[in-house]
Order: sequence, then C-alpha cells, then structure tokens
Amino acid sequence: MPSSRPDLFRLRSLSRPSFLTLTGLSTGGEHVPTVTDSHGCLHQLFAARATERPDAPAVVQGARSVTYGQLARRSADLASSLRDAGVGPDVLVGLHLERSIEMLVAMLAVLTAGGAYVPLSTTDPAERVSYLIEDAGIGVVLTSSSTARRLPAFPGTRLDLDEPAIVDRAPVEAARAAVTPEHLAYVIYTSGTTGLPKGVAVPHRAAVRIVRSGSYADFGADQTFLQACALSFDASVFEIWACLANGGRRVVLPDQRPSVESIVEAVRAHGVSTLWLTPSLFNRAVDAGLLDGCPLRQVVVGGEVLSTAHLGRAMASTGARFSNGYGPTEAGVFACGHRFEAADLALTPPPVGRPLPGTDVHVLDGDLRPVAEGERGELCIGGDALARCYHRRPGLTAERFVPHPFPPTPGARLYRSGDVARMLPGGLFQVLGRVDGQVKIRGHRVELAEVEVALLLQPGVAQAAVIDREQHGERRLAAYLVPEPRAGLTVTGLRAGLARRLPDFMIPSEFCALDRLPLTRHGKVDRAALRDGVAAAALPLGTAFVSAATELEMLIGGIWAEALDVASVGLDDNYFDLGGSSLLVGKVRGQLEDRLGLRLPSTVMYEYPTIRKLALAISREEVGR
Repeated sequence: MPSSRPDLFRLRSLSRPSFLTLTGLSTGGEHVPTVTDSHGCLHQLFAARATERPDAPAVVQGARSVTYGQLARRSADLASSLRDAGVGPDVLVGLHLERSIEMLVAMLAVLTAGGAYVPLSTTDPAERVSYLIEDAGIGVVLTSSSTARRLPAFPGTRLDLDEPAIVDRAPVEAARAAVTPEHLAYVIYTSGTTGLPKGVAVPHRAAVRIVRSGSYADFGADQTFLQACALSFDASVFEIWACLANGGRRVVLPDQRPSVESIVEAVRAHGVSTLWLTPSLFNRAVDAGLLDGCPLRQVVVGGEVLSTAHLGRAMASTGARFSNGYGPTEAGVFACGHRFEAADLALTPPPVGRPLPGTDVHVLDGDLRPVAEGERGELCIGGDALARCYHRRPGLTAERFVPHPFPPTPGARLYRSGDVARMLPGGLFQVLGRVDGQVKIRGHRVELAEVEVALLLQPGVAQAAVIDREQHGERRLAAYLVPEPRAGLTVTGLRAGLARRLPDFMIPSEFCALDRLPLTRHGKVDRAALRDGVAAAALPLGTAFVSAATELEMLIGGIWAEALDVASVGLDDNYFDLGGSSLLVGKVRGQLEDRLGLRLPSTVMYEYPTIRKLALAISREEVGR
C-alpha cells in the first residue's frame, strides 16, 4: 500500500540495519541495566534514599526545609488517608496544588498508596480543570486552603492538606501498596488535535529511565536541583525525580510565573548545581550573560529546538556542562540524551543524542521501514520509554502506538513521534522538524488544531487558522480570522474568551482579520502563505486610546513601545494584548529598573499589565524598593 506521507519518507531498497546503534547503550558498548532491575518505582527509589540518609536535606522552599526522613513520614501518613479513600494501583488522583513542599508530600503519598497523580494546574481556566477531572475519571483531588477556592465543583472527594486530620495518621505500614513498574505513575494532559486535551498515561518503568546518572548528566547526593516547572509540564518529572531518586537537594522556586531572572537568582542564592531550561529561557539567559559566574555544574536543555549559536556561546563563557534531553510525553519525558561537545557545534540544530537505557529509537519511512543513515524519516520510539496509552482514547492509542515492525519482544510497540529526524554517523540523532500541526511554545506542546477549535467557539469568528512564528527570540502563535459580518472582534475580547478555555501559553500573541483564508490547490489552509506574510489587518485592541500624561507614564510607555515594536501604547492598553511575551517581560522589567533605580518583582508585569496600573503602583510605592 503506498505511503500517504511526504516524499521524504520514501525508502530506497535497503537491508535492515544493525540496531545496536539505535538502543540505549553505555559508552563502552555493553548494555546498561535499567533502574527496574533493582527498584522499579519512583517512590521506591525515594524510599531507599530516605532509609540511607534520613537526616539529609531533601527540599528547601524559602526559609522552610524538610529532610528525607520527614518527607517520607509525612507522605506515608497522607498515603493512609488516600488508601481509606479507595486509592490503590492505577487509581488516578488529582493534584490541585501550588509548587511547594506540600505538593511533593502529596505526590509521594499518591504513589506510596499505589495510585497515579494527575496535575491540575491552579492557573488553568476552571472549564479546562473540570474537563480534566471528568475525562480522567478522578474521584479524589488533593488541594490546600490557598487553592481550594479555585477548584471547580466535582462529585468526588476533596482532601485539604492543611487539615491536621489528613496527615495525622497511623503507622507507615498501613500506607504500603503492592505496585509494580507497569502500574501508572502519572497522567499528564497535552494539547489535542480534536480541540480537547488528551491524557498520556505513563507507568513507573518509563519514568525511572530518566533518573539514571551518567547517560546525559550526573545525579547524586552532592547535587542541588531547582524546581521551576509547573507540575503539568512533564519536565517536572525530571526536576523532581532526578533529585529525589538519587538523594539530592531540591530548591522549590516560589509559585509564580518563572522568569529567567528569578531562576538565575534562585540558582545563585541556593547554590543550585543542576538546572533544566527550555531553549527559549536558555537563549534569554545566554543573551543577558546571566549564566556567567553561576555555581551551575550542568544544564539540561530541552522541549524545543536548540540554537547552536547560543549553545556555543554558553559553552565558551561558563564552566558548566550542557546536555540535551529530547522526548515527547509519550516516551517518559526523555527518549534521547547527550552531553554536548565542541564537535556538536558544527550541526544546526545540535544533535539530540543517543537513546537512554531501556529505550530504542528508529528513523522510519511512512511504511515503518528503516531509512539509510543520514536520510530523513519519522522518529519512532520503543522499549521501556513508552507510555501505556492515551487515557480512555483507544482509537488514538492504536493510531500513534503501533505494532513494532521488527519486534525485539512479542507484542512490542513503537510510538510515532511525528518528528522528522535523521541518524548521524556514530549513532547520534538529529531532529529537524515536524510532519504535522504540532508546535512547541515555551517548551509546551501545542496542537494548532486545539487553538483553532477554541477560536471557532468564540462569538463572531467564522473561520480561523493559527500558525507559529519566531518573534523577539521566541516561538509565538498568530491567529488569522475571518469574522462574521458586523462581529466587532477585538483582541481584548478574544483573549478573555480564550482564557476561559486555554492555558496562557496557548493563547495567540497576534490576531489578524482576513476576508478569506488562503488555500492550497488541494483546498487546505495555506499555512506557508500565512507564515510568509499576507495582507491582513490587525484586530483592534478594544480599549479606547488614552495618551500618557505624567513623566512616569511616558517613560513606561516609551520602553513598552520600543520592546513591542509599536508606535505608541495607550494608558489602558494591556501589555499582553499588544503581543507582549513572557520572555520580553524580563527585558522590559530590566529597562524599567535601570531607568527608575528600583528593584521590581519578576511578576510586576502580570500584576500590573497596563501603563496606568503600573505607574500608579510605582508612584504609591506598592512595588519597587
């Protein structure tokens, strides 16, 4: 049957290659046993470290800290309550908690009770959180006094961690459950092509691969890690478990929108030695010289395509080692890893590395046949890395998790990643792009179709197409709309409507109106034409323009206008409605601090997103010191 994929997936006549270069091997060529040989589950790895060094510091949050022994006791007590509530192997428990020590207690408790955790972001729209709870079939949600009011109503059980009775329980023995590496550890929801997010169900065996020391970074009791990711971002699995599974010390960034400045500030203040960054944040840190002089020993970068130029500058200006962590959520966070060497700078983009232990990776054509070394194909992933399924999505699971065409074991599967890649001489892999409508925004996976569906649900939108493009050094979304007659669409109105359905990283930064969407000769939306630029009118903001009047207002307006590349900014124009990005926040805040001689919090632009509000807060000394 002929392939429906593009020509780049066609196979020339080849014999099957040796797969020794495609599976997770040690540098010496011998097979590295997986963690499951000794400890099969994440919480078991933590428990072993807690037994070995109960008095060792485990987690630091501001002035608070807990040891491994204290963390083990608190999580075991909470696990007893969860067991009473019916939590056991493969039972899903929602975590509606801010980034904190309590969140870690809750996560460990869920796993100790035998269950699997489902992150429920406290900043996501209530409609989205309700959907996740219902879709996952969650009957128990862990919350706190600070997040409970944001949790939408649902028919299950809420357990508030701030209630003493919840953690005041009997012996640790009562909380133990028989859990195997095949039982689920977590379900993380990612963007979906149908317009609704889909849950990726990941067992312990997939997650424990990434916490091994040596393959792409070194983990141990002498390392201090920073947790800056939201729990709903799968990179948090690395931040948390690479530390706790190996006896390291974790520093929890305050629960706020992380900026590269706040991250580097925490690195310096707490002596963080191991850090994970998206390429967008990494590029910003390199451009600003923020990594120079940091105590960092190793930085793992992943989630987006990495800039060779920025990597080269970082390698030349700091003493840290830089590594790549590549992989989709469906492959246990990372499928490949690589410590960068000078020779890697000859490639654009740099290689993503070799398969991690217990993982096999292949570059295949559209008929799932191997392509030759150096040729392009679709990256397909197998082995212990694979998620179990898309939760309650058997059709989608069968489509993306396919039977292994040359199975190493009976029943083996491959995950079709949708990434275009090639294998380089020596066994390194290089990822070159996508074959579908999936993009990465701030490291998060975004299906353009989900954003388009959300736009079509907004009153007055007849047609919608969304593309990604690079602007101000980061990937951003741009929406092209065909309005209904006399719709009166505005940026402010659309952003407000989308915010009730989508997380902020999925809301476009640009909104343009067209009479009709450009089409290819096959009748599909011509996204290439949209990316190349079409004559389109920017939608009005929807706020009346009021000129700055005071010296402070004019100063702020001038800095914003220059950063956003607009002629002028009105007093009540929202920074984000104007297309302002999270990465630009740091630059704008830095310029304001230099001009005003003030120290502003990293969240200032989110709390005061208009010139009027920001100027008033500064003049009243509500911010700045």
